[in-house]
Amino acid sequence: MSNGHTDPPGEFKNFKIAVLDGGILLAGFDYSGKPVNVLNVESMSEWQKVVRYAEQSPTVKAVVLVSVKEGNFCAGADLEQMHEAQKQRSFQEMEQLVITAHTLFDEIERSLKPFVAAVEGACLGGGLELALACHARIASTHPRTCFGLPEVKLGILPGFGGTQRLPRLIGLPAALDMITTGRTVFPRQGLRMGLVEGMVTSIPSSIRTLENIQKETFVQAAIAQARALCSAPIRRPPLRASLRFFSSPVIRTLVCRYARHQVIKRVRHFYPAPLCAIDAVGRGMGLSVLEGSLTVEKPRLLDLMASQISSHLVGLFLAGEKVKRNVASVPAAVTRIGVLGAGLMGSQIAGQLTEKGYEVVLRDVSSDILANAIGRIHKAQTTQVRKKVILPSDLRYRMMRVSPTTHVKDINLASLVIEAVSEKLDVKRAVLAEFESEAHTDAIFATNTSSYTLADIAARAVHPERCVGLHFFNPVAKMQLVEVVRAPFTSDRALAQASGLAKRLGKFPLVVNDGPGFLVNRILSRYLVEAVIMVGEGISFQRIDTVAKNFGMAVDSGHPMGPLELLDLIGLPVALHVLTSLAVLGSRIESRDALLRQLLPENSPPVTFWKSEKENPEALNAVAYYHRANPSETGPISDDILRQRLFLPMVDEAVRCLHDKIVEHSWEVDFALTYGTGFPAFRGGLLNWARQTMTKGQVAQELESLAAKYGKRFDPCPGLSQGGW
Repeated sequence: MSNGHTDPPGEFKNFKIAVLDGGILLAGFDYSGKPVNVLNVESMSEWQKVVRYAEQSPTVKAVVLVSVKEGNFCAGADLEQMHEAQKQRSFQEMEQLVITAHTLFDEIERSLKPFVAAVEGACLGGGLELALACHARIASTHPRTCFGLPEVKLGILPGFGGTQRLPRLIGLPAALDMITTGRTVFPRQGLRMGLVEGMVTSIPSSIRTLENIQKETFVQAAIAQARALCSAPIRRPPLRASLRFFSSPVIRTLVCRYARHQVIKRVRHFYPAPLCAIDAVGRGMGLSVLEGSLTVEKPRLLDLMASQISSHLVGLFLAGEKVKRNVASVPAAVTRIGVLGAGLMGSQIAGQLTEKGYEVVLRDVSSDILANAIGRIHKAQTTQVRKKVILPSDLRYRMMRVSPTTHVKDINLASLVIEAVSEKLDVKRAVLAEFESEAHTDAIFATNTSSYTLADIAARAVHPERCVGLHFFNPVAKMQLVEVVRAPFTSDRALAQASGLAKRLGKFPLVVNDGPGFLVNRILSRYLVEAVIMVGEGISFQRIDTVAKNFGMAVDSGHPMGPLELLDLIGLPVALHVLTSLAVLGSRIESRDALLRQLLPENSPPVTFWKSEKENPEALNAVAYYHRANPSETGPISDDILRQRLFLPMVDEAVRCLHDKIVEHSWEVDFALTYGTGFPAFRGGLLNWARQTMTKGQVAQELESLAAKYGKRFDPCPGLSQGGW
């Protein structure tokens, strides 16, 4: 390079390096062949050579590590490599990678030459552990910049020294929280907790070359930090008084015991990884970082990596990456979105859009509904200010991007419009007709319906090819799945625009074909219906929900939830409407209208099954009244039978969805049910669980047995005993 730079000898496949004036080695991580930087045998070997060159060169005084990839510093270990090792049951290469990482990171940490990580974009897992080994970290305010150790979500623990270095940097309680939850920390939070030394506003280079990147403000700040560290001996800064308090073995034991209690409260004993991580932190704190990493952290990591739970979780993660990769690139970026309907879902969708920088026209026929919607959006954004995720100025800019209106003509500049009005077919058709009369000729109409088919809604459309489904799940901010619904008439352009938007919102855009209930609600309905039928048989609310929670339902949300609790969350009016609309599927969807209507008194709020975490006396009275009018005796029933009745119909319906081509592959079903219904991730998905616990013939036999005792709704579909799922 010119301008006084001296290139070090040799070329690397995954790093671009240059020595700047003053002896600062700028190392640009740019993993070849992947959209993100990963740490594997290949990239770690090259990084080792870079580090050793820096150590041995008299010219190099300090090292600044940056990413050449926009929006990603380092995603951590190569999970494709890890999953292949799990499938082959061969972990020698992974163990060698871990040993190399520990040795190399210790070499960085002990170096007398400063290493500074200039972090722009996601810095996760092994990427954060690499940054922790450096002597300082400078963060960019790039929208994608974040820090996290999400390993527990993959059934493992931080394996490159994270359980040893993070507590020493930010203190034991904060480190245990990050490690055991896998939660993401944003730059402002990281600065406050001591995870980064500085935070700098910076505009990313549009052309990603090392020469351009070094001109970015935050990289210049990192270079300045490296030069400052060169002028003083490298030494670990003294722990703050608040952190020294937790270095006592007694206090450390108490803090770890409390962390274990919190983990068990949140996810019970379904996941061993967070508990192993706590153990690794507690036992390693009395040792050196390298000794703790090799003798405490490494063996626990390898044991977890070899577990079936980790294999399931990594498989689901890679499925999510596949879902995102399947989204076609959209040539023209959508910047202005219309949202029709400012109710609960409409306001949540609008809020998510503003967070990602979209201009939103939020339209409703009622100014009062619009005012309430703006209030909900403001409240959600204020929560982020309070948590130090965003600044008050960010809140103001986000709110300025929402334009409430009662006039449908105001959507005429939006290139994509999301319909989120009430679940009434005539209303949705009327809104579509209004859209077609006012919108731009190329604008896309995306319906958020949960109970009608896209074909029903677009039956009278002038341009049905512009219609697509975008089915968000409630709550929108937390639920990662979005069903992108394609009807036979939906154009490729409409599908690509809708999928691209969902991806830019940070969601998993799973494309499904049109049909009653699409994929998730169609399968979920069998679970919810059976729970209501059990209530009608006199089985207690407590027992029904306990069986489901003991199976693991919704445990990944941190709030295990049974089907009756889920019905309370959805709302009985919505649930009854959806179940009624799915009656077209036949006798297997028995909505038990009479029982549900007992819980929906006229001119009064719906009666919930649960109230203040106890069985609601009003619901018990309503169910008792139903029993008197509809006596039913089923005799004693075991928890095993209850579990079969709840989950085997879901398996049956999933196979029917595959047969009906709602989706093509069984992994898509497993992924959708995990991220859309709370099916426990540690079981690897609905169909994966069924395959691993019984043969295909056994599933059909169990359903036939249930059908003989409880009715035709359990009759298995012909495809159950055949292959293909």
